[in-house]
Amino acid sequence: MFGSATLTLVIALFMLSLAARDTSLFLVSLVLLLAALLSRIWDRYCLTGLEYRRRFARSHASFGEVIEFEVEIVNRKLLPLAWLEVEDEIPRELPPARGRVYASHKPGRALLFNLVPLRPFERVRRRYPLPCNVRGEHVFGPARLRTGDLFGLVQRELVFEETDVLVVYPRVVPLISLGFPFRQPLGELRTRSWLFEDPSRIAGIRDYRPGDSWRRIHWSASARTQRLQTRIYEATTSQTLALYLNLRSVSGEWWGYFYDPPALELAITAAASITTWALAEGFQVGLFSNGMHRLVVEPVSVPFSAGTHRLPEFLDALGRLQPFAIRPFDRLLAEKTRHLPFGATIVVVSAVLSEAIAAELIAVRKRGFPVVLVLVSDEHVSVRLEGITIRQVSPSEPEQSLVTELLGGHQQGRSPVDTQGVVRSGENDLVALREIGRLRNAGEGRHGDLPLR
Repeated sequence: MFGSATLTLVIALFMLSLAARDTSLFLVSLVLLLAALLSRIWDRYCLTGLEYRRRFARSHASFGEVIEFEVEIVNRKLLPLAWLEVEDEIPRELPPARGRVYASHKPGRALLFNLVPLRPFERVRRRYPLPCNVRGEHVFGPARLRTGDLFGLVQRELVFEETDVLVVYPRVVPLISLGFPFRQPLGELRTRSWLFEDPSRIAGIRDYRPGDSWRRIHWSASARTQRLQTRIYEATTSQTLALYLNLRSVSGEWWGYFYDPPALELAITAAASITTWALAEGFQVGLFSNGMHRLVVEPVSVPFSAGTHRLPEFLDALGRLQPFAIRPFDRLLAEKTRHLPFGATIVVVSAVLSEAIAAELIAVRKRGFPVVLVLVSDEHVSVRLEGITIRQVSPSEPEQSLVTELLGGHQQGRSPVDTQGVVRSGENDLVALREIGRLRNAGEGRHGDLPLR
């Protein structure tokens, strides 16, 4: 409002009032002159020394947990601020339990609004309870700060581009809540032998014997003793579970652009629950997925490890998954199952079962690996995969006992199976592939028009 021409006019009016000795004109011109000077000062220094920070009680949160979200505003200067508006971008699906939240023009975003006055060198903190009811890697920020002079004549704006990330872990439930049997939830995991040797733990050395692998030779000990010495490794009985998660949740050619949120989230929940159970049971667990994390265009994987203390690493990887697959799942299976240790159990969690995936599962089973398929689907499937345990979980009723042993029983027109849900031997694998192809073609029309979330 007070430009150079206006300010010159106010100064001239002030000088005229002094020359004319007009009290009324003098007071008016003095007030205008003070307002102009104060506006100039606020316009130049109002954004100087402003700080804005966000803090979370933790950078990771369990599903359903309520954590504290704090914002801090600091005015590090002598000039007070009569008002300061703050609009902080937050995820729309993760609003705080209290506070003023408005919709943003950006998709999937909302604005947390604050209006505060700030005295010189004042620090203001506001805390909000944040219910973590949506899995994912949630980005908070940037923040837009707007302030001005006392008279509302000048406004300035500043954007804090810094962002903060909160990762909400997927929901973890007992396997029985997903419908898995209490005993042997993944079926009977048979292997030829569970006795292995751990090459990272050397128990001792002995003289070389014909047939020993050259990789086991201890060369430094052989040099000292002038005889070939062979390493002896400690035995281990830890079982290995390789978990493969398919992020493709719809059928059809556009599976890389659309997804089914209930099926996808239930598949991730099932993977997290199986991982939690397996680590508690003493398994060596590895996770492989055809999904990706934010800003990282690489398939997500977690190397094999054991112990419940490694669970946060798996939950973090699952919690940060984006909702789209970046590569065909059958190719991931073919690549990641080539070098699995002997006796490893393969658990596949998927919302779709294509011909290529079924063929790869059959190939893996024929190589001697126990295979368990957890199928997240509402549709009744009568596919028969010889020697493979299949569990079905329904996205529409995830809390009930929904597991259907698909390869079992004459009930409801299904084929005969044994008590573990494994098809009796003698069935032709080609029958399964033809049935999967029929189901895939029938399902493309149902999922092809899903909206992008």
